[in-house]
Amino acid sequence: MTQIPVNAAGPANFQKDRGYKMNILVTAIGSLAADIVIKTLRKNHHGVIGCDIFPREWIVDAYNVDEFIQAPPAKAKDEYVSFIKRVCQQFDVKFIMPLTDPEVDVMGEFKNELGAQGVCACVSDHEVIKLCRDKFLLPQYLGQQNICTAIPTYWLGEVDQIRGFPLLAKPRFGRSSQGIMEVRSEAEYGYVKEVARDGEYVIQPFIKGNFLTIDVIRNSDDTVVCIARRELLRNPSGAGTTVEIIENPALTEICSKIARSLGIIGAVNFEFIETRDKLYFLEANPRFSGGVEFSHMAGYDVVSNHLKCFTNQLIDTEIKIKRMIVARKYQEYVTEVL
Repeated sequence: MTQIPVNAAGPANFQKDRGYKMNILVTAIGSLAADIVIKTLRKNHHGVIGCDIFPREWIVDAYNVDEFIQAPPAKAKDEYVSFIKRVCQQFDVKFIMPLTDPEVDVMGEFKNELGAQGVCACVSDHEVIKLCRDKFLLPQYLGQQNICTAIPTYWLGEVDQIRGFPLLAKPRFGRSSQGIMEVRSEAEYGYVKEVARDGEYVIQPFIKGNFLTIDVIRNSDDTVVCIARRELLRNPSGAGTTVEIIENPALTEICSKIARSLGIIGAVNFEFIETRDKLYFLEANPRFSGGVEFSHMAGYDVVSNHLKCFTNQLIDTEIKIKRMIVARKYQEYVTEVL
């Protein structure tokens, strides 16, 4: 157990000019990707403003940024956007890196409005984000493009188009495995329909296999880099806790085609299920993966190259990925003595 020093947080009066290259706002700094994002930006001499919906004392990385501000939730869209604009103006922020899906959704929607004020939200365009987040339309789109094999996906009421149980029911715009229900019988199917009747749910056959997560970076010049890992252990939220870094040229080619077809800009992650003889596309997350630090450890700086995609720079293409197994652990910190 580690106690954070009393003076670890940024100063109360943030100075806009400290010799930093630029000031960057990172949102949701209590999320899994925050640590490597903040470390990388500070290593590259950027000022880092961090925000989260929870208070500073609840978030260890609030003590690793130059300034921390508690934010309203992204679902309060107007309040959230006003907050973002105010913070960017106050701290001379030119770039924003949102780390969770609800914030990416809002940033995409208001990307042009923020851009008109001189602030770049480092996300793909709004329509791209909407398609990536749509667990019904995205598999249909990829099937039409004949890019890969997606898991067959139907509306919840179309269970008769899938043979046999078990099945998985999931929210059309879900995140972090929230709301996913396994359906193992007709009786459970009736229960799930009742539970999900007020929301849009899709249903898929349950396919047993290994989860693969691929960090994908695409620049506007159509350069694509992919770093893949096989999840050996994952938590209930769908984040890998022990992974194997792999090299799979066929998978890289598929991910490159998907990124180009969708018009992805910056770093995102794709997930697949790997069976003995087939790869099934599972979903696309238009943000950093929760395990993006695994790719850094394997030899590729995803965060810096993500930023390059929004600063008119070429991304690194000469990469030497190190095959390895990486395990994640959690550490406790005392943020306040009461």
